[in-house]
Formats: sequence, C-alpha cells, structure tokens
Amino acid sequence: MEWLSDIKVIIFDMDGTLYQEDTFMDRYIRYLLEGTEWEQDTQFSIASSRKILSGNHTIKLGHFYHKLDDVALVQNAGRFVHGFLSNGDELEGQEFAEKYAALSIYDTNLIYMGDPWGIVNTIRHKCKIHEEQMKIAFERVREEMILEPYQFGLQHDLFQTIHNLTAIDRKILMTNTYEKSGIDFLHYMQIHHMFNEIYCGADKPFGIQKYMASLLEQGYHAHEVLSIGDNPWNDLYPVKQAGGRTCFISPYQNGDNQQWDLRLHTLDELKQLMQAIQNSTVTIQV
Repeated sequence: MEWLSDIKVIIFDMDGTLYQEDTFMDRYIRYLLEGTEWEQDTQFSIASSRKILSGNHTIKLGHFYHKLDDVALVQNAGRFVHGFLSNGDELEGQEFAEKYAALSIYDTNLIYMGDPWGIVNTIRHKCKIHEEQMKIAFERVREEMILEPYQFGLQHDLFQTIHNLTAIDRKILMTNTYEKSGIDFLHYMQIHHMFNEIYCGADKPFGIQKYMASLLEQGYHAHEVLSIGDNPWNDLYPVKQAGGRTCFISPYQNGDNQQWDLRLHTLDELKQLMQAIQNSTVTIQV
C-alpha cells in the first residue's frame, strides 16, 4: 500500500471505530420500548436486531430502511436492486420495480443501517416511538456505557499508537454524538488531547462532506485524506466521492458491496494501520 505515505490528514469516527461494543443495543431497545404498546415485543425486537448484526438475517447492515413503508432496500452502484419486508421476505419484482427501482438513495424517508445505533433507529420508526422517548433512551444508554457495570473496555495500545502518529499533519475526530456525551466519552477514553480538531454533533455525512471541501480549499489533495469509520454512509461515502481514501472498520458482515481502500475488522488491525502509516511516511521523509 504505497499510498499510505501520501496521507497527511486522517479523519477518525469515534463510536464503533475507536472502541467496539454492542451490548448496549439490547438495553437501548428495552428503554426505547419501555412503557409503550410495543413493550411486549421487546425480546422479539432484540432477537431480530441480533440476527441482523450477526449476519443471520436477510436484512443486513448496509441496507437502507424505508421508514414509511417498513421495508429494507439493497442498492448497487447507487440504484436499488431489490428489497425485503421487515420479516425478511423478498419484495415481489413488480411491487419493487413500481415503488423503489427509481427511488433516490438520498430520499429523506431512507435510513442507512450502518451500525447498531442505526438498527435501533429503524425500530423507533417501525413502532412510531415519539422523538422525546427516543432521546431519553439514547441519553440513558450513553450515560451507562461509561459507568459500571456497563462501561466498555479500552484498547490503550491503540490510543498510544494514534498519539504517536506524528508523521501526518492533522488528526481529526468527527462524531455525530451530541457534545456532552461525545466529550464525556473522550475523557473516559482519555484521548481528547490526541486530536488537532474534535467535532461533536458533526452532522455526518453532510458535515464530513463540508469538512472535506474545506481541506481541498486549504490546498490538500483528496488522495492525502484518509477517513476511518464503521458506518460507510456517514464516514466513508462523502470522502470517497471527493476522491479521498477510505478505511471501513467493523466486526460485522455488511450488505453494502461498495469497495473501500481498506477493510478492517478489529482494533488491533487499526493499530497496525497507524503504525504502517507512521513508518511509511517517516521512511519517505528520511
């Protein structure tokens, strides 16, 4: 990978990228449905979500969810090619062609199921849960994630490797998480000091698209920018479309057939990538 020596800016996602944890998803679903008419279906919703996450459902991460029609849609090269009902049955050809074949992947009624958070978001729309209930459940589970007994584990050697990455110009962190939780997570991980710039509530994918444009205006070339994330729609698509480099990191199977420059599964692989960038760049500079 000779292109690693070209990298001058790395944009990191946070959740699912700098730590990997999904036990929160079950609790999030419970809190979301608590006290609603759907509470009795909590275990079914958890089991179905787990099947999606494990790749044992016809609906996959990387599919789009139509929040009005309660169907999952599969795209190829920017066009939807088939779809599934929420129970996993495939949409019939004529129905699919009439309703979805010409639908834009940017339609506002679509949600990209990029990660566990996205899966729960589809449940919210399927069950028509009020936005305030969603907010309360989200904030509750976020607070729990950095407290005993639910706090997620830290990979300090990865953090140290990112800290030691001095051969590039800028290390940027962008997360869609609202500011209080984002800052709390960064302090819990003790990594807030490692980045040149931190953006919480970053409004990805639009925020990263704007940031990429600003880098180009500052004189960086697209191929000098690497974006690393676990949610392709938020973290990778805008950078790839602008000509930048992309690294998809996720332990899960994914139904999105888009090709990325790098495909990683573990945090240890991410650590090795950081070391490779440092070594390749230093070698070139020397």
